[in-house]
Amino acid sequence: MPDALISPRNLGAVICFEGSSKLWKLLKQSLDGEDGAAEFILARSKELPGDVLELCRRLAPALLVIEDRRIELLPFKQLREMLNRRDVQILVLSDNADDASYEEFFRMGCSGVIPYKVTRPMIRKAVTAITSGELWLPRKILSKLAHQVFVQGNTRKVTPRESEILKLICIGFKNQQIAEHLFISRETVRWHLRSLYSKLGVDGRTAAIRYAKHGKELREPASERLVSDPDSSLL
Repeated sequence: MPDALISPRNLGAVICFEGSSKLWKLLKQSLDGEDGAAEFILARSKELPGDVLELCRRLAPALLVIEDRRIELLPFKQLREMLNRRDVQILVLSDNADDASYEEFFRMGCSGVIPYKVTRPMIRKAVTAITSGELWLPRKILSKLAHQVFVQGNTRKVTPRESEILKLICIGFKNQQIAEHLFISRETVRWHLRSLYSKLGVDGRTAAIRYAKHGKELREPASERLVSDPDSSLL
């Protein structure tokens, strides 16, 4: 794993706290390439807001990986603009997360939650997914977030079929998969999506997913996707 100060800037940056020695070891073991090639810069920050911010700005885009018990050490207010731009994303390790906790972490600005006892391949998969713009949350949480779109007072009524299709795109289904799941044609799926986008006032799939996440106040397009099934044990 190359040092953060000398690594090429085209590598993804993964940051954890200096005091998280167990997490540091897990990240190194999980993210070192099998052939010796590095895909990520791995860096450690002091547990001070200024140090976290400076390192995030220097290595952006970056992924902060943190234990739930240390989450209060993150300067969310100062990181908010970087979180909104996706220059910084946050992955939380927690063995105590229930549905309410997953939602709380998400509302705070975190992009994913995984258990402490996760396997090395799974943590690598989660890190790779989040740095690629996906979310790493249980499917039922993503579905619930999508459903909340329909209690936000849309001026044009969204149909039950459109609601169902939005839930499916939020958990990662492609048009053909939606068609097969709902026993309708792919062209019918496209027709429903065009109608849905018009009613939500968005211009495409990622914008519709962002609407499902944040509501009509944050409709600008974003380069982000939602992973369909991060871990079946979390469903």
